[in-house]
Amino acid sequence: FTPDLCTPVSEIGARAEKEGWPTEVKVGLIGSCTNSSYEDMTRSASIARQAQAKGIKFKSLFTITPGSEQIRATIARDGVDQPLRDIGGLVLANACGPCIGQWDRQDIAKNEKNTIVYFLQ
Repeated sequence: FTPDLCTPVSEIGARAEKEGWPTEVKVGLIGSCTNSSYEDMTRSASIARQAQAKGIKFKSLFTITPGSEQIRATIARDGVDQPLRDIGGLVLANACGPCIGQWDRQDIAKNEKNTIVYFLQ
């Protein structure tokens, strides 16, 4: 285990198979505790509306972590969070933890092996 192991997206599937890592995506995360912006949230909400309009159903859970309490309050005020909630998203508080899989996870058993994948720009 190492929290800073980096594998290119193009290689993650083969690496996961070789290492015996779980490959099922159980939870996705939109945002982060410190740098997801209002613009990030509005773009995500736009994608959510498009998915819902096309009848797309999600196979995994997903969470939304606004980059600050101000952003969380603003997306709630402006209704930006609603399209995300409408398709099953769970809006979490602005807090450290979800990026590394630490929240009240009800989708896996305690100590069950899981894989965390980040997509960095």
